[in-house]
Amino acid sequence: LAVLQETIFYPTGGGQPHDTGFINDLPLLDVFEKDGTVYHLLPEDPGLTKAACRLNWERRFDHMQQHTGQHLLSAIFLDEYGWATESFHLGQEYCSIDLATAALSKKTQAAAEEKANALITANLAVKAYTVGKDDLENIPVRKLPPAVERIRIVEIDKIDYSPCAGTHVSRTGEIGSLKILRAEKYKGMARVYFLCGGRARRDYGIKHALISELTALFSAPSAELLHRAEAELEQKRSLEHKVQKLQSELLSCKAQEIASAADTSPLFIDLPQGSVEQAQELARKIFELGSFSLVITVGDRLVLAHNLADFCHCGDLVKEKALPLGGRGGGSRFSAQAYFPQPEGLKEFQAYLKKHFQIPS
Repeated sequence: LAVLQETIFYPTGGGQPHDTGFINDLPLLDVFEKDGTVYHLLPEDPGLTKAACRLNWERRFDHMQQHTGQHLLSAIFLDEYGWATESFHLGQEYCSIDLATAALSKKTQAAAEEKANALITANLAVKAYTVGKDDLENIPVRKLPPAVERIRIVEIDKIDYSPCAGTHVSRTGEIGSLKILRAEKYKGMARVYFLCGGRARRDYGIKHALISELTALFSAPSAELLHRAEAELEQKRSLEHKVQKLQSELLSCKAQEIASAADTSPLFIDLPQGSVEQAQELARKIFELGSFSLVITVGDRLVLAHNLADFCHCGDLVKEKALPLGGRGGGSRFSAQAYFPQPEGLKEFQAYLKKHFQIPS
């Protein structure tokens, strides 16, 4: 840890992450404040009394855009709707604020975003200054700080006055733009996700590229993409329903065929292209035709089932014989499943069942 007489690096605090950069060409890993002292975490001792500091300006300016954008957005929600900001998060991918309201409509989100971008375009002055606690009576502070002698205020041209120690742009125009991504309910509040400046621009670029790909894929203009996607999904659901109906009819035919030709107990059935759900449905259809015991293999899984009064407990059989062979699974008296990560285990379990029930190979 290094302590400097003065520092250009912002420590983590107030919802804003720390700066990064270099001290004597050593990468700065963390910056934090404790008991009024700012500590700089480095991979090794710089070993010098003088420090050459180099700030990661791209990260700093990004944080400035996001933080001032947050002040602007919070002021709008408070002034226009009476909702205070309870917390602020500035992450690597997105920013969020928690508002003192249970819900936030899309219409309100759009109106707040429009207002924020109008104030950004107005290029209002942003300034920071320190005042004594007695001066706070003359300043319409958005959120009163704890009792302190002096407090730093960040003002956005008579629109917002917030106690804040963070880094900010000098004019709202430097925020660039603000985009609200979405809002969700969170612990009785509304959590609003948003991006500012370079983040908003990059997000737009990604989404524009995606829209371009989708317009080519659907052969439709962007305004019709939602309608085309909904139509495709409806067609997919319709086809899936038809496929399920045909599969059910096919399983009914297969059940009739198996039941009429049954000559052993249990019956060994192979469904190489099926699923466990289809195996279970096949078992139900066979049981509707009489009393049977079944061993159905589906890929690396095996389904045991019966509707007999004097047959074995399927779940116990899997636990006692399949698990020692590397299998996993279990079940009830009348139905159980076993899964084998290794094909050798499945083959050994099948061989055991045939031998146990005296089924000719």
